[in-house]
Amino acid sequence: MEGIALLLLVASALLFQQSATATWAEARAGDGRRLQVSPIGLTDFGLGTTGTPSTECRWWPKLGDAELCADAPDGAMQMTWLRRAYPLVVIAMWTAVLALFLIALRIPRQAQSVGVFVAMTIPAMGLLALWSVGSQSSRALAILAGLTLEPVMPGFAIIASATALSAVAGFLLVLSRRLRTDTSGRD
Repeated sequence: MEGIALLLLVASALLFQQSATATWAEARAGDGRRLQVSPIGLTDFGLGTTGTPSTECRWWPKLGDAELCADAPDGAMQMTWLRRAYPLVVIAMWTAVLALFLIALRIPRQAQSVGVFVAMTIPAMGLLALWSVGSQSSRALAILAGLTLEPVMPGFAIIASATALSAVAGFLLVLSRRLRTDTSGRD
């Protein structure tokens, strides 16, 4: 079981890396514009039929059209959460790598549960990142006020899969440790 958990951690680390800049959600404005939200920014594809060019703004790093990323009234706290999505994804990726080393190399030897604990924090970071983009975007950005965000595949599927795989890996690691403890107690 531990081997399967390690493979799932590898897969989740790769998926977290891919999801860091992928589009997770999309909204359609009343005038027909398509707006896409990712952990690093917002893209407005404009009105393709009238030749309106697409624009973007980024909050990681801050650049692009500042009006596009303008905070909604009373949206400062939500914007703070939205800006946390990218660091959460990157930290989840590196935490998965750390958990791999802690578990595979059995470091530290005395406290093997440290690796399991580290692995168990990964899905929480993924869920927080999903929540930050999914529920805070429309309240954080003035341009998205009143619009309904819909998940965009494959971006949303990538982060959801990374979160789910890391949760399964953590569950398998806990189960593996429990089985190891039960069998050693019987001897």
